Amino acid sequence: MLRYCARLLKDTQAAEDAVQNVFVKLHAGRASIRNGQSLQSWVFTVARNEAFEELRRRKGELLSEEIVWEGVLPDEELSKKNRREAIESVLNALYPSFREIIILREYEQLSYDEIAQVTNTTVSSVKSRLFKARKALIEKLKPYLDEREL
Repeated sequence: MLRYCARLLKDTQAAEDAVQNVFVKLHAGRASIRNGQSLQSWVFTVARNEAFEELRRRKGELLSEEIVWEGVLPDEELSKKNRREAIESVLNALYPSFREIIILREYEQLSYDEIAQVTNTTVSSVKSRLFKARKALIEKLKPYLDEREL
């Protein structure tokens, strides 16, 4: 959960604070877990809400589902990094809602159903965002990938 929050927030201290708040909320709301919802999905849902609340506080605005990239990613910076650093850099440049889907699927290995529960969306929405995020990542990483990896 700390890794998930740290990747979303891009700030270890804020992630630690968020996780602490999550545990307080989990303890207080432990009786409210919904039938059919896995404990892992419930925990990630609470963590997601906490992380996105922190992002809203930082930005002072609502997060848009239409914006894929959060900032400019200089090509010269990527060319100096090794492959792993390049992937991390590009992942961090994704807008939070798209970065979140990649993190939950690729790093946390959650199923589409679990991701839908965590993000409070539908499975088709999860698949759509995952497709858009992967496509955007591939586009930015083309210079660093072999043809067989695309």
